[in-house]
Amino acid sequence: MANSQQHLLPDSIPDCDERDNETQKSINVIKKTWCDRLRQSRNTVKKLETTYEGKQNIYKQREQRYLRTQNNYQRFVNTEINVGAQLVAANKRVTTNVGNYKKWDDDLATALGAFFTAIKDVKAKLYDLRDASIKLGNSRTDSCSASQWIIITGKNPDACKDEKQPPETGAECKNIEETIDILLCMPKALAVDVDSIFKSSSDVIGIQKFCNTVSLVGLQTDLSKKAQDFDALLQATITTRKGDLDTARMDLVKALQDRTDAVVDVYNQRCDYDGVYRTVDEICCPRCGCVNEDAGNCEPRLKGCECKICELCGQVKDAFIPTPNIIE
Repeated sequence: MANSQQHLLPDSIPDCDERDNETQKSINVIKKTWCDRLRQSRNTVKKLETTYEGKQNIYKQREQRYLRTQNNYQRFVNTEINVGAQLVAANKRVTTNVGNYKKWDDDLATALGAFFTAIKDVKAKLYDLRDASIKLGNSRTDSCSASQWIIITGKNPDACKDEKQPPETGAECKNIEETIDILLCMPKALAVDVDSIFKSSSDVIGIQKFCNTVSLVGLQTDLSKKAQDFDALLQATITTRKGDLDTARMDLVKALQDRTDAVVDVYNQRCDYDGVYRTVDEICCPRCGCVNEDAGNCEPRLKGCECKICELCGQVKDAFIPTPNIIE
């Protein structure tokens, strides 16, 4: 704050040639009182200026603290909006998806189990069919079954023992040999295929179990809890930082009020000092130009002072009484 009273120092008031008379002695008593008041007012100005500088420094510190607290508070607000809230919302959707995955995995496990049971049953039946085909093949060389084969095929399995021509088969058994060959070989191939399907089914069940989709439920539950804890931490921190911000704001407002009071005190005291200075200046060296010193003993001397006071009244009136707007 600029010091507007630097040129109005008490020592700058020149002394005057004082006459040793009763009037001047009375003036000297008043002068001493006002000179003491002038020095006291000067000291008060310096003290208030120092107080203002301290209040100004406190205000700057409080302002920086408030801005830093506000920036920190806003960072947490932005993080909660852009990360915390979205993370919680996304986890709700992911939790729903994981629940669906778990249901689909359970349905798949049930279907695979049912398929494995069915294949196991088919495998047992095909093994029975394969055993039956083997027995059928073995019966071709069994003498006890020769008459049956002659009836079916029209051929004697053992042509060396009976030279008699067997009866011919009907048209419906024209391709009986080819059909019998298929009955003998196909069950063996089907048994191999069903065994492959059985093993593959077992492997698929193992793969499905190894994927362990059910573990996602626990992982998602843990992730969801951690996301909620993180968002709760952000919200709790925001509440704390909001309290810190309100405190910093109130401290800043208080510092600004104190600084404003200090400014007003300084200017008030400077005005008081200026008035005291001019009063002392006038007491030390009166310069009353309105007194007519050349007037005779029987003539008035203060008429000029009356006129100057009237002029001063006009100046005050023009300065402080608003002039109405004149619309042309």
